[in-house]
Amino acid sequence: MNRSLVLRHLIRAPPGLRASLIAFPPRAFTSAIPLPRTYASHHPSVMQKSFWVNMIPKPWRKISPKNAIKKKTVTKEWNPATFFIIIFLLIGSMSIQMIALRNEFTATTRRADAKIGLLREIIEKIQNGEEVDVEGLLGTGDKQREEEWEEGESSMFARSQACHC
Repeated sequence: MNRSLVLRHLIRAPPGLRASLIAFPPRAFTSAIPLPRTYASHHPSVMQKSFWVNMIPKPWRKISPKNAIKKKTVTKEWNPATFFIIIFLLIGSMSIQMIALRNEFTATTRRADAKIGLLREIIEKIQNGEEVDVEGLLGTGDKQREEEWEEGESSMFARSQACHC
């Protein structure tokens, strides 16, 4: 028998069988001793795909093509009501937005009317020759009332800028 072939069989043999084969003299190797060709399917090996697949937890593994064929998902047709649901949602959200804007505009108008009324009273008193504490009536020194006036000025400035654009 060819020496390279015998050496190849020895290398492929498991360690227990290898020790018993080495104990025989080289003349004892004949074709009567069956030597298995491969042991990859019998012993776990890092070279086998199944070894690495089993290292990954089952929930994290990708679906194998065999399982994908078994679990064919049925594609659903387009529901005709979906269009109307989306449109009504958009219309509803826009109507809520418009109601909020209307309420905000009403509140701003009321505040502006109150401030205009206060300014008219002050102007009338001054025209009548009465002595008026303008700073006290307008809230100078009171942080809350000053912030209200500044808020009104900034909103008026924003409106005037919006009109000029």
